[in-house]
This record gives sequence, structure tokens and C-alpha cells, in this order.
Amino acid sequence: MTTDRDPSGDLADVSRTWTKLGDEDPMWAVLTDKGKRGRWDPAEFLATGVDEIGAVLARLGELGLDAARGRALDFGCGAGRLSHGLAASGFAEVLGCDISPTMLEKAREIVPDEACRFVQVTGTDLSAVETDSLDLVYSCRVLQHMPPALAHGYVREFWRVVRPGGLVVFQMPTQPSASPAGRVLGALPVPVARVLRRGMEMHGTPEADVRRLVESLGARVVAADPDTSAGPRWDGRIYITTSG
Repeated sequence: MTTDRDPSGDLADVSRTWTKLGDEDPMWAVLTDKGKRGRWDPAEFLATGVDEIGAVLARLGELGLDAARGRALDFGCGAGRLSHGLAASGFAEVLGCDISPTMLEKAREIVPDEACRFVQVTGTDLSAVETDSLDLVYSCRVLQHMPPALAHGYVREFWRVVRPGGLVVFQMPTQPSASPAGRVLGALPVPVARVLRRGMEMHGTPEADVRRLVESLGARVVAADPDTSAGPRWDGRIYITTSG
């Protein structure tokens, strides 16, 4: 856990880290399976995105929420696995945004869908995306790698770019888990933890703070499902939100 910092001071650091990771092994940096370092097959990698998006859309259905299959945003798209999943699920247009040019290069190489377009994020906002222009915003395994002030700013942008009645679904850790490994992780200084994670920062935001943030934007949290995307050392949630 960290306190909020000036987001403009963190952006360049996050970009450097993920540009380097995208140059070294972009698919493994997105999905850090121990047995897949340097070994992800693109088709297998993209198939995980189809499965994940299918599960998300099924969960929305359980909650009585209907995501119109018009335009979707995959924020922090990395090498494009979830952008592909959204296109495969029938979205007419998918915008994949990422801060790393090397990640985007890989996405353009391996994602076959004509519906997908990839754009680099260069600031603390989503200036390349029009207001009220999206049916769905989805982000997973992304905001956790940003200092909270930067991550929370992008959540605010999600609610600028989604249309009235649209849906915003995002994942975020809450805190280090109560397991022995989680307690050790919570005690580590951030620089040490970054070295152990090959430069990837990890940050959490308590659920109550996320709920307050969403409500301040005129939206509401429909569900805050337990989520393991951040790994066993973290407790996390996937937040399903809609207009208030």
C-alpha cells in the first residue's frame, strides 16, 4: 500500500517500466505464468482473453446488465489479448489503449481482428477518446501497477468516455492478503518489492475508497467480486459499475 502521489510524476516511470517489459517478453509480462516465460504461443495467449471476456459478459448477464456490443475500450491492453476477446465477443469496434509502445507493437502483430485499433496513452488522461463514446470500458491487471493517484485519475476518465447507461468494469487489489506471504509483502519497502517483481509496481486501494471514488463520479458499484488477478499475495476485487 502507498499513499497517493502526484500522477504526472509517476507517468514517465510507469511508461519506462512497461516499455522495457514489452521489449523483453510482452506476453509473459501481461500474464506472468511461471512456465510461460519466453514460451507463450500467440494463439494460446489470445484464447485466454476470449475466456476472460466471456466470463465477464456472463457475470454481467447474471446481474441483469446488458453491455451493448457497439464500442468498447480495453484500457492497458498490453499485447492485445483482451481486445481480441472483446472483438471475438461481438463488439463492433474495440479500442486498445496502452502506455507502452512496445506492447502496442506486439498487439498489432498478433491480434487478427479488424475491429481492433490500438492507441498509445501519452498523458494522465484519455484525451484520444471522445466523451460519451463507449458502451463498455474494461481494465484488468493494469491499475494495480500504478500509484493510486494515477490509477484513480484513469477511473475518472473511464466515466468521462463511457456513454450514459454504459458499463465500466475494472480490477484493483485492495490490500496485501492475510497469508504469510502477503504479510511479508506488505512489510517490504516499495523499491525492494519492485526489484523482486522485475520493475512492476503493485498498489492496492481499499474497497471503501474505490466505492467513494465511483460514487463521486455519479456512478454506482453493482458488484465488487473477489478477484485473484493480482496473485495470491493480494486481496482484490473486480468492480462492476454503471450509472448512478
